[in-house]
Order: sequence, then C-alpha cells, then structure tokens
Amino acid sequence: MKHPTHIIVPALLLCIAVSPSAFAQSPGALLNLAGVYESIPDGTTLPGGFRNSGSPAEISLTPAAREEMKSVDLKDDSWKKCRPVGNFRMMARSDVVMEFLPAGNMFFLLHEDFTHGFMRKVYFGRTHDQRSTQTSDADIPRTKLTWFGDSIGRWDKDTIVVDTVDFNDNTWLNDQGAPHSEELHTVERIRSLRGGEILEYKMTADDPQTLAKPYTYTRYFKKIDREIDDDNCVEAP
Repeated sequence: MKHPTHIIVPALLLCIAVSPSAFAQSPGALLNLAGVYESIPDGTTLPGGFRNSGSPAEISLTPAAREEMKSVDLKDDSWKKCRPVGNFRMMARSDVVMEFLPAGNMFFLLHEDFTHGFMRKVYFGRTHDQRSTQTSDADIPRTKLTWFGDSIGRWDKDTIVVDTVDFNDNTWLNDQGAPHSEELHTVERIRSLRGGEILEYKMTADDPQTLAKPYTYTRYFKKIDREIDDDNCVEAP
C-alpha cells in the first residue's frame, strides 16, 4: 500500500543554478521543458493524431530469457517490495507524475512515486567512459552498475536523446517478470509539442541477452500546474 506524505521536492535541488550556456545547441530549449508532467491515459488521441503506443508487456524475449521467466516468483516483484522498477518499466506506467528540472549541465527527472521511480540524473557534455573521472567514484571502473544506469543526453534538432547503459539486473522489463541482463541499453527521445503543453516520450530498449529484438514504446505527458508530492511506498507486512 502507498501512502502520500505530501513532502515537497527537496529545496536543495530547486535552488541549483541553471546555466543556459551549457546547452548552446538549443538555447533556452531545456529551460522551456521545466515543469511537472503527468501521463496521458491510454486510448486518448491528442490533436495531430498523437497517442500512446506499445507496452512492455509486448516485448519479444530470447528463448533463454523466456525460460528464465518461468522460474520467476511474482511475489518478488520490485513494485510489491517497494524498490525501484527501472526506467523501461516505470515510464510506461499509466500513473506517472514527474518533474523535469534543468540544473546546469544536466537535468533531473524527479518522480512523485519516489520509491519506484527515484530521481534520475541526465548529464550533457560527457561520455559514459568519463563517469568515474567526473564523480567521487574515480577508483572504480565505468561499469559500476546501478538501478537506473548512467544517462547521457544530447540534442538532435528539437529532441533530447538520452542514452543509458550500466544497469544492474535487479529489475524486470515488465509486470510478468521478464528479465534483462547487464547489457541492457536504452535510448529515450523527448520532445516538446504544442508550445510546451505536451511531452512526447519514446523509449527503446535493446538487450541481446534477453530481447529477441529492440523494442520501442511511446508515451505522452501533459504539463500540469502544481508541485510534485512525495508518494512513498510502504511494503505490506
């Protein structure tokens, strides 16, 4: 069961100085995306014919991954155990509320459902191989594996492209327990529509160990005029 505690996003994050010059490829574009967004329901068609498509439930697995999934106990689902569920699964959910927060040479995606979605950091201006030299982890290799991986952003015209690698294998790709390996690689394409009112979000996952082929789904998010709360998960006894 989840219990909203209505805690406002930590003031420290909200006070980070923003440097528009860090995004000279598209001046002001990242700042224009700042705000809170919520999922648009499946089956809703936006002006222009835009609508959600695809689902993690539709992924095609390799024979080895299908066999591994047979041994999965759904009671061990990270969703039920109040643990992160990973980028691929989280962003496809129907109840996502998140804040897009630019901060210098990076941006945050802060999830209202903090327990399952946590706080993602997307860096511009470096590569995955440069991670250990840019953080306090200088004594460990690039292949440090985390729940949400290492995310690097770049601009492709009017679209932010987020490349993420170095995931641990503690999450599933869908509610049915589809596994992924440490080779999981995701690419997200995010662009603004209708003057910033709508975010178009396309997620592609590739994992040669578990996915028979790369899979892409699309979701749309509407900008809303409120702050995010802190909706904590409490594991059932």
